[in-house]
Amino acid sequence: MHPILYQGNLCDMVDGVARPKPSGVDHVGLSVTNLDRSIAFYRDELGALLVVPPFEGYRGFSGRMAVVLLGLTIVDLYEHGANGGERFEPARTGLDHLALAAESYEEVDAWARWFDARGIPRSDVRDSSGFGALFDFVDPDGIQIEMSFLDRDMLRQASIALSERGDSKTV
Repeated sequence: MHPILYQGNLCDMVDGVARPKPSGVDHVGLSVTNLDRSIAFYRDELGALLVVPPFEGYRGFSGRMAVVLLGLTIVDLYEHGANGGERFEPARTGLDHLALAAESYEEVDAWARWFDARGIPRSDVRDSSGFGALFDFVDPDGIQIEMSFLDRDMLRQASIALSERGDSKTV
């Protein structure tokens, strides 16, 4: 069994109102210091498609923005007019990191080789608590990004085994 799975009491109904089932994250919005540089990084290094070219702010937003498609994930890139140019810091409240999905261990390794060939600094590839593999890198603003493969079948099996045990503690 794996130490990261927990079982708890999940409340699916409150006063006759059922909680809807989550369907995932729709999109991610990132604040950047240089929109053109960030577009180039996400497009050229990660293979994102520019789907909405840079445009001036709207509805009270002061600055420029663009939208890229990274796999099936929409990423809004915001260059706020009031941005002072400071680098991202994951230890502050807010975003800690953005995790990109790889389909296999081999794909994590392929991304690592790509980054090495491009001279992009990254962490070592490491085990993800027995469920996969990952490594970290940063974008031009220091936003921490993780390339991650999680074996969903292994997670599912461990979750089923946990629920069958009726254990509410760490697996």
